[in-house]
Amino acid sequence: MRAIIHSIHSQVPETVSGLGERFDAVVSMDSHLDVSLGGDDSIYPRELRIIAARTGAHSALRNIAGGLSALKGRPPEGDAPEVIVVVPEAMLARHAMDIESKLPRSLRVSDQDESIASAVDFLAETMGIEVYPSPPRALRGLVRRMERTPSWLLDVDVDYMQEMQKECYTRIINPGPGVLQSMSRVIEFIQDSKPEIITISEAKVAAIRDGKSAFSAFIEELEAEGYKIEERGVFANDAEVVRAISVCKEFYRTVSRRLMLEHMDAMIRGDMEGFQKAEAVAARQFFRAKGYA
Repeated sequence: MRAIIHSIHSQVPETVSGLGERFDAVVSMDSHLDVSLGGDDSIYPRELRIIAARTGAHSALRNIAGGLSALKGRPPEGDAPEVIVVVPEAMLARHAMDIESKLPRSLRVSDQDESIASAVDFLAETMGIEVYPSPPRALRGLVRRMERTPSWLLDVDVDYMQEMQKECYTRIINPGPGVLQSMSRVIEFIQDSKPEIITISEAKVAAIRDGKSAFSAFIEELEAEGYKIEERGVFANDAEVVRAISVCKEFYRTVSRRLMLEHMDAMIRGDMEGFQKAEAVAARQFFRAKGYA
């Protein structure tokens, strides 16, 4: 059994593709839904593209696992492997609210449950991604499903676990009791379900190298279960990652999001050209000012 450590979540789909295996299911544990469809990599400087792709890691896993047919206007084929994203319900609600905030007021719904249901249905019907809200749902229910699945892979973004919040790149601030999953329950899930391959990402380099960190304790538990630990694409230090994440977030917040709202009416009609051209021009100016070619 293998556990493969990456620095950034967007590195995982390439690793999964390179394994050369067909999985019946991919289970990804995360505190975020990384379901951007991407396609705009060219607007980012080359050294930022792997960072920018973090927001589409689950979409990329869907594509690698069995084809993201949503790009062609239809859901994945019925025999495509399952892709299940395990995400805390509170973080699912935040995702739904963020989607709502991008829509014209006339298309927004006032009921949070309806908004969440709409987001979950879209992911299932259009992208072939199932959302498993845990907490509050127990991981035990997922163990029973995986016991009936011949071949599957577990993907763990460490920010899913409460104990890792000071050791990951995108921490959840003051999540409150029971919002995130505990490391012990994730370990119990692994012990009970025994995935053949585990991919792990988003831990800071400092945590990976610190033998006393919560991350190291997690890895020790995996080693005790018989997993061979590998590292692929772990950065030399955290400073370059943190700065790159900050720059990408600032670009989205101050440039891309603003342009999206300005072009929303046209985009709803299916006309993306105006937004894409404006975003490309603004991106060149923004990243040049930040010192990127």
